Amino acid sequence: MPDELPETPPAKPRRSPFRRLVLLALFALTLPFDWGEHSSCQGSPRTFTGIEVLTEHPENGISIAVLILTPVVLGLLQPRIRNAVAGLLTEFASMLFASLGTMFCFVNAVLAGGIAPSSGRVYPAPWIATLATLLTVVDAGQGAVERIRDIVAKRKQRRETALSDEPATPSPEP
Repeated sequence: MPDELPETPPAKPRRSPFRRLVLLALFALTLPFDWGEHSSCQGSPRTFTGIEVLTEHPENGISIAVLILTPVVLGLLQPRIRNAVAGLLTEFASMLFASLGTMFCFVNAVLAGGIAPSSGRVYPAPWIATLATLLTVVDAGQGAVERIRDIVAKRKQRRETALSDEPATPSPEP
């Protein structure tokens, strides 16, 4: 029995790189729905959709697309990145872009009519979009933790192999 090796825990399966793609699809599904109301001088408030938010000013649409698409693209590249430090940096970039996208959706939900003051109506689409982008931040955070664990495990492995490769030095005799 002393010759038996201790059981090694099974390797934890990696996260699916398509999780962020699903969250992007959830975000995209909210775009055709009403996101809030614009007040106007010509009469009653007019509702607007997420698509109108993206296309109202083209430069805003491009920047929003960058904020939303960058974490997804970086998430799809993660399985192909072998260097743990480079993977960690891309996860940090994903977290940054996704958190800015979350902030945009949250501010839009609060200030631009997620809760319409005139009618008292609540528009769920910007809140769902905020949740989808927030979950992208969480997924990128989990990826960063996995990369840090990879870095620590490789460092321990290098240290153990370096210690086992050293020749044993005889102890000095008294």
